[in-house]
Amino acid sequence: MDTLSHAAWGYASLRWHSKKMAWYGALAGAAPDLLFFVPSRIDQTITMGWDKAWSIPHDPAIWQANGPPMPPELMYVYHHYYIYTHSLILLAGGLLFLFLIRKRLWMWLGIPYGLHLLMDFPTHERFLTQLFFPISNWTFQGIRWSDPRIFIPNIILLLITYTMIWWYYHYRLRYTSEQNLNVG
Repeated sequence: MDTLSHAAWGYASLRWHSKKMAWYGALAGAAPDLLFFVPSRIDQTITMGWDKAWSIPHDPAIWQANGPPMPPELMYVYHHYYIYTHSLILLAGGLLFLFLIRKRLWMWLGIPYGLHLLMDFPTHERFLTQLFFPISNWTFQGIRWSDPRIFIPNIILLLITYTMIWWYYHYRLRYTSEQNLNVG
């Protein structure tokens, strides 16, 4: 799934809590991708230099299961960053840590983060998500998220979800305002 969709689902998943928490949810929804992409880019820029790290040509077909072999730099990123940021086991450990230090409010961010992982699991043909790393390296070869069978329903469901959120808060606000006017 694309990072923007993950952020949108993260926002929607915590909108019930508060608008501020929903924005944190958007960030948490995108976090697994950001947490592997940013450090891996910094690492590659330091080791390979700016020009090489940011201008590596890639065949778009590498993201397809029957595509050409993955370039070594992408395999390095997968094994040194991606599997750590896309693990339900490591997420559970982080949430347990937050629980133990009594940061319960921030535990809500586990919802959009976990949702990201569960959405990536069936929507990756390459960069397979190891949900149970480091306990297991079991993966599932899914359908890439850009496939119309995944992409179009995702967009439609996001539109329906955001329409429902808008409708709920728009009419709830209007109803509450009318009630306050009738009381006074």
